[in-house]
Amino acid sequence: MAENNLSTTDNGDVKRSSFFSLRWKLLIGFTVLFSVVFAAAFYWFFTTATNLALGRIQEDLSDTVQAAVEGVNHEELLALAADGVPNDAGYSDDQRFNNQLDWLEVVHQIEPRAWPYVYIRGEGENEVFFVADLWARYDDDRSASFMEPYTSTGSLIRGLDELTFRLNDQGEFDTYTDSFGRWVSAYAPVMNDQGEIVAAVGVDFRAEYVDNVRQSILSQMLTAFLITYAILFILVFAFSQIFTRPIAQLTDAAELIGEGDYEQDLSEIGAQRFRDEIGRLADVFDIMVEKVYEREQKLLRQVAELRIEIDKGQQSEQVDEIVETDFFRELQSRAAKLRQERDQDE
Repeated sequence: MAENNLSTTDNGDVKRSSFFSLRWKLLIGFTVLFSVVFAAAFYWFFTTATNLALGRIQEDLSDTVQAAVEGVNHEELLALAADGVPNDAGYSDDQRFNNQLDWLEVVHQIEPRAWPYVYIRGEGENEVFFVADLWARYDDDRSASFMEPYTSTGSLIRGLDELTFRLNDQGEFDTYTDSFGRWVSAYAPVMNDQGEIVAAVGVDFRAEYVDNVRQSILSQMLTAFLITYAILFILVFAFSQIFTRPIAQLTDAAELIGEGDYEQDLSEIGAQRFRDEIGRLADVFDIMVEKVYEREQKLLRQVAELRIEIDKGQQSEQVDEIVETDFFRELQSRAAKLRQERDQDE
């Protein structure tokens, strides 16, 4: 995958450079690209599915709290709040109290996720009093006692004016968690026959459904990601091998040519059914190799001819050096004298 290549600079120093395969670059590039696309798709799908789940549960919650309001006996409720007496358990033995719980029980039986309660406005600022809470029949620790006061600056007090949902810090409808679980809540006002607001109904919905949707999305998307990731990795690996094979062949051929072996057949690389830039590169490279070979052969011939001329010049210089010596001149003089004596004898 990665190798260390050595190259020499003009000064003769050895320069170390890293080689990183094109195949692995393609693999990493496609992997990163797929991860980014998948993350964006996952975020969109997760957000959309969560919002749909929240929208569905919000619609159910709205229908439930408004239906609960319709069944509240407001006259009995106000009378109970005015003169009802709490018992030792913190609730009330008054039949009117049980009548209120009976209606809240009906709401719960129709919508098991719903845990309704009824409250009225107090005399103090932002003060409310819980009159009846269905949890009184199921769990004392979770239930508000009869006429228990509470100060609210949020949705609970706004529920005495209009249909209100409990929102998060960003002002969005969302689940919240307390020591008893995960919930969503809504509040709606109760009106008398004159249209005056006299109380309010609150409904807490168990919100495990939303968490189940989120968890289901996470598990399904993770499985889909792993399967798709494996398939994509195999496809990209195979594609990168096909894509880089001719480049690797060109590289090997270039190394051999650099060592002086010009007998490299690049026709197979260029002879593709569907020609592309790599095929054209192979053709150009083949032509370049042929021209380089011709230039090298021409240069070798010129060097050989120059060497012959240099040898002849050296021979001429050596002859001149011999001729110019006193010894050679003396030999010439003796030879001339011998020829003269021979001519006289004849």
